[in-house]
Amino acid sequence: MNITGKSSLVCVLVLLFAAPALAGNVPEGDYYAPTATVVQQPTSDELKAAKEGDFYSPGKTIVQQPTAQELNQAKQGDFYAPVKSH
Repeated sequence: MNITGKSSLVCVLVLLFAAPALAGNVPEGDYYAPTATVVQQPTSDELKAAKEGDFYSPGKTIVQQPTAQELNQAKQGDFYAPVKSH
């Protein structure tokens, strides 16, 4: 076996023993010590907004009538005319 083969084998063996030892020292998860938590009560406006939802009040709506071309296209469908093949 040449020198690169021996050094590769040594590196693999070292990693096999070192990896589990290093992995055991890692703390599990993100842990934060408990602290005094202050619960904030919602205001009456916040409760009303949550109950009613978040939307704009309706205003005057103008319905745009379809053009003659749009009506004709809706009647005929949206497709390509057949083409004669050679």
